Amino acid sequence: MTPVVLTGSPFERGYGHGAALQGQIRTHVDAWLGSLADAGLGEPRAYVAGLLAATDFRPAIERHTPDLWQEVQGVAAGSGLPPDLILGLQLLDEEWAYRVRTAGGGALSKCSSLGIVSADGPTWIAQNMDLGGYTDGHQALLAPGPDGGKPTALIFSVAGMIGLMGVNAAGVGVCVNSLPQLRSAPEGLPVAFVLRKLLQANTLAEASDLVLTLPHATNQHYLIAEPGAARSFEASAEGVTEYHGPQPDRVFHTNHPLAAEGAPETEAARANSVARLRALEARLCVGAPGLAEIRAALSSCDDPENPVCRIRGEPGGLFAFTTGSMISALAPSRIEAWVSPGPPSRAGYARFDLGCEVRP
Repeated sequence: MTPVVLTGSPFERGYGHGAALQGQIRTHVDAWLGSLADAGLGEPRAYVAGLLAATDFRPAIERHTPDLWQEVQGVAAGSGLPPDLILGLQLLDEEWAYRVRTAGGGALSKCSSLGIVSADGPTWIAQNMDLGGYTDGHQALLAPGPDGGKPTALIFSVAGMIGLMGVNAAGVGVCVNSLPQLRSAPEGLPVAFVLRKLLQANTLAEASDLVLTLPHATNQHYLIAEPGAARSFEASAEGVTEYHGPQPDRVFHTNHPLAAEGAPETEAARANSVARLRALEARLCVGAPGLAEIRAALSSCDDPENPVCRIRGEPGGLFAFTTGSMISALAPSRIEAWVSPGPPSRAGYARFDLGCEVRP
């Protein structure tokens, strides 16, 4: 994967993204709309229009992340697609929450994340991003340059979206997991905008303050790390709860709350998330795991019905697959990342070096 370098004003950054990946964005949008139609949600463009009409995310976006609002407008202009359609594309988790509120049904169980703080090595933060199969082939890397004190970043995404997970050259890494048991709302700041805002932070403390004060639209776990530390937050429209795991030097998280009070659910509904969490714990709870052990854990299929690494079309009725995987090593003098554009057991990882920027 070759990162798309984003420079200039926020609109110019978005325009560069849209123009550089125009064909890929268009095929991704077509696949996304097709997935909405296949889900029985009606005519997909009308459904997206209904999503935007029934929600009010723009005030929070413009207030808390005005630069990212301009970036989304730039993506639309660069790709030649309607701004509302590109805005709808950003609302991946918000669309699922809207679907549950209006059409019923269960939420998609997806994503496995981990953070490991080493006493004599880098801090590790990593995630498998599990999305719908329609994202296959549309993976992208974005590299926003430094801007007004905001550090350079490396962001895994899909074409047309402003971000899914990432790390910056100040040493702040961010991973996310959906928590469908917690409450969502039709207003507030959507996940993609929260993620990008966090990746503009220069320290873990700055990013943590943002998580605790931003108005969250959607139920989401945010794992944030810097060299020597990691913190875990379960956010919803009702507030934010910090999770402190049984081991102070490592965090593992999937798709059920470990600290916040969530809505009741059946054991069957939790089975996939719990199995993936147990798999990570079994592999990484003891010793001093490094890159090899983390790669193996994120590539694993220890429970064939509930694997950490999901292959598209595999047996077991899974309707998601691992769109991408990202591992970051955070050290005071060097920030490295390894990225897989798809299930890492098949796609493998490519290494990227972000160097290290002096913090203000």
